Amino acid sequence: MVDYKSAKEAFHADNPGSSVHYINLISITALTGYALFATASRRTEGRLLDYGTTVLPLLLAMTIMSSHLILLNGVLAIATWVLSATTPRAWYPHRVTKPRGRWLAESDSEDEGGSGRRTPKRRPKVKLPSQVVAEANAAEAERRTSGSASASALSSPVSPDEGRRRRVSPVPWASGAVIDIGSPQPQRSSSPMKHDTPPTHAQLPHSRAGRPVRPRTHLPFLSVYRAHMMVMTILAILAVDFPVFPRVLGKTEDWGTGLMDVGVGSFVFSLGIVSSKAFSAFRRGKMLSTLLVSLRRALPVLALGFVRLLMVKGVEYPEHVTEYGVHWNFFFTLGFVPALATALLPLRREFKWGTIAVAISALQQLILAMPGLTPFLLNNYRPNIIAANKEGLVSLPGYLAIFLVGLGIGEHILTLSTGRRRRRSSPRRREAVTSGNESDDEFSDPDAAAERATRRRSELALELAGYAAASWIALGACSYLGWRVSRRLANAPYVLWTVAYNASYLAGYLFIEIWMCDPRPGHAERACPPLLDAVNANGLAVFLLANLGTGLVNISMQTMFAPDWLAMGVLVTYSVAILGIAWLLRGVRIKI
Repeated sequence: MVDYKSAKEAFHADNPGSSVHYINLISITALTGYALFATASRRTEGRLLDYGTTVLPLLLAMTIMSSHLILLNGVLAIATWVLSATTPRAWYPHRVTKPRGRWLAESDSEDEGGSGRRTPKRRPKVKLPSQVVAEANAAEAERRTSGSASASALSSPVSPDEGRRRRVSPVPWASGAVIDIGSPQPQRSSSPMKHDTPPTHAQLPHSRAGRPVRPRTHLPFLSVYRAHMMVMTILAILAVDFPVFPRVLGKTEDWGTGLMDVGVGSFVFSLGIVSSKAFSAFRRGKMLSTLLVSLRRALPVLALGFVRLLMVKGVEYPEHVTEYGVHWNFFFTLGFVPALATALLPLRREFKWGTIAVAISALQQLILAMPGLTPFLLNNYRPNIIAANKEGLVSLPGYLAIFLVGLGIGEHILTLSTGRRRRRSSPRRREAVTSGNESDDEFSDPDAAAERATRRRSELALELAGYAAASWIALGACSYLGWRVSRRLANAPYVLWTVAYNASYLAGYLFIEIWMCDPRPGHAERACPPLLDAVNANGLAVFLLANLGTGLVNISMQTMFAPDWLAMGVLVTYSVAILGIAWLLRGVRIKI
């Protein structure tokens, strides 16, 4: 066992890494697979479709098809095109045609000009005093005869006079922002041709004041991004132990780029995105209580780190010390990073998260440039417990910067989810809706709501593409200056690479959702494969289960000597088992 352990550690050591282009080509398989799902799901549905389009292509790209990535992505793209071309027109996502003159009516600012003729403004109907008194008396009589009318309106807000059109008053949208990333999928129709009718204004839930409650905006692209990141992680942590997985895709030793290098940073980046809601609430609380809450939430993850440490040391499990150190592991990083970000909340009141992240990463890069420090961090000299875990400690600022950038992007996505940026800046329109001279198209016109949702998504996609482009340019500048990427140090080039990679694929998923999925209310949820939604429901639990499965396989067999056919059989069985358990637990919320 000792000899095999040494051979296994040597098997993973001294990895020079691969090119960024090769890693991107592998990752593009996730986008082409999702595009194929978005097209094929209009004809059929099922977990086999989910696995065959969103999981299996990734496994093939990492293993037996890693040398034929252009062919693999070409086949997926052609299949997507063929299905799109042969799908009846009724299958295509609903596209909304904007009537002439409506751009001005939906402008965010009343001062914004528009071309074309102005749409005539609807004037309120003037009523005689006798009509006003008669209507008031009739309403009072109706209220007395139906004493529970206001209570029943909460569950069925259809007025007794169904022929009268109901006006929508301005709604004070909930201040608690929500990113919907893992909500259970609605029951789909058995016939793919059958589309659910979006809820009408009268069918929407209402508040106690009789006002309609704005439904949350589902964000399938974010769900797919997070789930695909998790799927790539659980596949790679076992596949890396087999020869069928290219060595250059594993974690690099000191410098360079590998698929598993960016996977670690992507995990932290994704954690930052989904933590943006909690940090928005933290900003409104007291600093001391907020810090205590953050530390309490970190305790379970830190406990998992100690459990992993004991298990690895107890069974002499092969480990790569230069990844994080002798005792440190990734769970410690996941536990400490959010707590450190909480301590920076006072700075957030003055600066954006992105600005703070740039400052932290730049300061770390300056410290690493001190003479003699980097050689000490990269050698094997470990005289005390701090030096024994120097990789984990020195990389914390870099992972913190990645987490903060994720928080900043999460705030943008949070705004899209709640729709708070739209239609709030025009006092004239709010006054018109209040007086009943204009209805809120958010509820009365599903097509208009779908169009606004598409426009908001398009704006966000362009923002993400801009972040990605700026990060890629900055990474190119670092390369020109001779600054190499190091996951071991989590230096500034590594932070830029992680941000560029994740922002690019977030924008890619969002563009696919915009082009191929139906944006109307009640239809957007179908854009996320149910299997991936199940992974998101209990992401950390699935990750822990995958770690246990990886350890079980490595204890049961000598993976580094397995032939390719056996390795693929084990990997497919492992992935089906892990995702199958995730599917069975989709209705259960496991909190860790």
